[in-house]
Amino acid sequence: MNSKSLLYLFVFLSGFIFSNIPFAENDLLNVDEAFIFSAEVKKNKIIASWEIKPGYYLYKKSISIQDSNNIIEHNFVSKNELRVFDEFFGESIIFKGYLSVVADIVDNDFSEFNNIKVAYQGCAEGKYCYPRIIKSL
Repeated sequence: MNSKSLLYLFVFLSGFIFSNIPFAENDLLNVDEAFIFSAEVKKNKIIASWEIKPGYYLYKKSISIQDSNNIIEHNFVSKNELRVFDEFFGESIIFKGYLSVVADIVDNDFSEFNNIKVAYQGCAEGKYCYPRIIKSL
C-alpha cells in the first residue's frame, strides 16, 4: 500500500471514529432525566411543570395540554423564556431551568375531562433533539 492510500485510510478512519464522540450515548441524559416532568390537578386547574437540566431546553411551541376532544388553553409561568436561533428549527422560543404551565378548567365538572395528555419536545444544546413526548395524567 502506498503512502497516499495510507493517508486517505487514516483520515477516513479518524473521521469515522471521532465523528461519534459528540453524540456518545453516555453524554446524553434520557428524556425523563433531562426534563423532569410533574403534573397535578387542583380544583379547576391543571399544573404541569418541568425541571430542565443544564445544557437542555424545551420548545415553547411544542407544549400542549389536551383532553380526548380538545386542546386546553394554558398559560406559561416562567422567567426563563429565551428567543434563540436553533439549528434544528430556526428562530424559536425556548425554556431553560424551570417551567410551569397552568391550564384553567372552566367547566366545574372535571369528569367531562378525560384522557388528559401533556405533550412537549426539547433538545440537548447542539447535540440532539428528542422526539415529541406525550404524558398521560
